[in-house]
Amino acid sequence: MASLTFFMQSLDTTMLYLAIPSMAEALHQSSLSMGMMVVSYMLTVMVFTPVCGWLADTYGYRRIYLLSLGLFTLGSGLCASADTLTGIILARFLQGIGGALMLPVVRVAILKTTLPAQKFSALNKITLLGLGGTLLGPPLSGFLITTFSWRMIFLVNIPLCLICFALAKKYMPEQIRSNVRANFDTIGFMLVVPALLFILLCLLGIGKQYFTSMWVTAFFLIAMVLLYSYKNHQDKIVEPLFSLSLFRHRTFAVGIASNIFVRIFLASVPLVLSLMLQLEFKYSPAGVSIIMLSLAAGSLSARLLLRPALEWFGYRCLLLMATMASAALIYSLTFSALNGSLDIIVVLIFILGVFTSVLYATMNTLTFSELTDDTYNAGNSLLVLSQLISIIISVTLTFALLRYVNYADNARGWENYHVSFLLMSLGLFLCCFIFLRLDKNDGDVLIQRAQK
Repeated sequence: MASLTFFMQSLDTTMLYLAIPSMAEALHQSSLSMGMMVVSYMLTVMVFTPVCGWLADTYGYRRIYLLSLGLFTLGSGLCASADTLTGIILARFLQGIGGALMLPVVRVAILKTTLPAQKFSALNKITLLGLGGTLLGPPLSGFLITTFSWRMIFLVNIPLCLICFALAKKYMPEQIRSNVRANFDTIGFMLVVPALLFILLCLLGIGKQYFTSMWVTAFFLIAMVLLYSYKNHQDKIVEPLFSLSLFRHRTFAVGIASNIFVRIFLASVPLVLSLMLQLEFKYSPAGVSIIMLSLAAGSLSARLLLRPALEWFGYRCLLLMATMASAALIYSLTFSALNGSLDIIVVLIFILGVFTSVLYATMNTLTFSELTDDTYNAGNSLLVLSQLISIIISVTLTFALLRYVNYADNARGWENYHVSFLLMSLGLFLCCFIFLRLDKNDGDVLIQRAQK
């Protein structure tokens, strides 16, 4: 059930990236104006993630999970029936509420119902089928778009949700060893969420004519004031929305920081590749699906080697190697010799999939390595929030950058995309400095538990 949830979520995201040019054409929009359709879902997930832990502890994990499936199903159906970009964006907001509750609930349920020695293995296993969604998404999306319509990529979610619903009714316990929190930190929620929204408004406003630099600066200052107010607020209450004391654990602090910055520079690689190959080299969605399939195959292969690699190299060394290798591979996509060469790109992307999968899985397990049953909910909410923020920033900046360089003089279309790859590579290389904060033995506790 948990694996199928991850599968459904990854399938939805992968298919959407591939369908953007087809959807833009059908809706009479520019492909580079479709960013809000992607961001709207993630934005909603970001807003509702902070309340997920409290809802699950208070009303029961199964009940909240079933509610999330219902909302995700309804949102998917509305996306498939929408005839305008605005309609899809609104439907994606509803779909995002379901997505915000689905993944955190099943992840925390797994963490709370497995023995310490099995946590690493459990976290790794539940993402394997999720990678299967990434693997199946590209060819399925290419087939559905070419044979039927882009609307089918949303309708595929409905039978999967019904299967998850049946499994949850049968196997998921209502309450999972949780201490019910009497009060939700409403003040904290009202400080954190607007702060994040103001930060995103700053990003969305950069380069827009109707957003002057004065407005961008004002929104940023408001966000900083709200975050500082939350810091003072959470020190005064027993059960804050997010406990900043978790950052006293070096592994947790490095895990959150790396999830933010690494994903900013990695998350949009499939999106940029898909747009470049379809818009500049005129590949069909089915042709581009080979690239996405290669990335997913590399990711799936890496999971089989992750545990022995961690035992051999340790967290610090493995993270540094995977980050530098990923940066080099993304930089290689800027070489002019690769233009239009689908075969070479497939090989490079497969290898990149291996290293990115290692990075994501290692960062996630490192984040939880020093947490306990009492702090899993808070830690998981912060992890999910950090991942969402990074993906939103990545997608927003990617569309803004492509729009900007698209109007540059004396530049061919594919060169504009190479600018994105160059910046991604440089930013990813700088992320190595985050992992240098780790000690050689950090994370060994989790490896030792997995060996028992």
